[in-house]
Amino acid sequence: MTYIAVALAGIAAGFFITLLFFRIQAEKKMKRRIKTGANREKGKQDGEKISFTKAVLSLVLLTYFFGLAVGVYVTLKDYSQFGILATYIATPTTTVIALYCWKSKAENMIKLKKYFPEETKDIPVDLNNISS
Repeated sequence: MTYIAVALAGIAAGFFITLLFFRIQAEKKMKRRIKTGANREKGKQDGEKISFTKAVLSLVLLTYFFGLAVGVYVTLKDYSQFGILATYIATPTTTVIALYCWKSKAENMIKLKKYFPEETKDIPVDLNNISS
């Protein structure tokens, strides 16, 4: 029973830390807008809205951590389930690392083309085919 209580406390703490992170980011953006004068024509500063994508991602992460807590609980009861738990942890981690590498490669290709146009004039930037 204490494992479930600790898992629920961890999920709640993760949720509140995520909300705090979003709030800090929104305040930083607001300060930057005020500093640069982007909101002067509006007369008042609007609160930063959380996009639909961020909300869906937050719900997916919350579901993942809930599943992780259940998996740890089941593994503590029956150690033969550890392989399943390891797969549950490793699969999304590997996918996220691969997608992040692909995204940063695309961004770096664009930046290199932008900042070094003379050196990269013979290199085409095809964002649909950046597997190499």
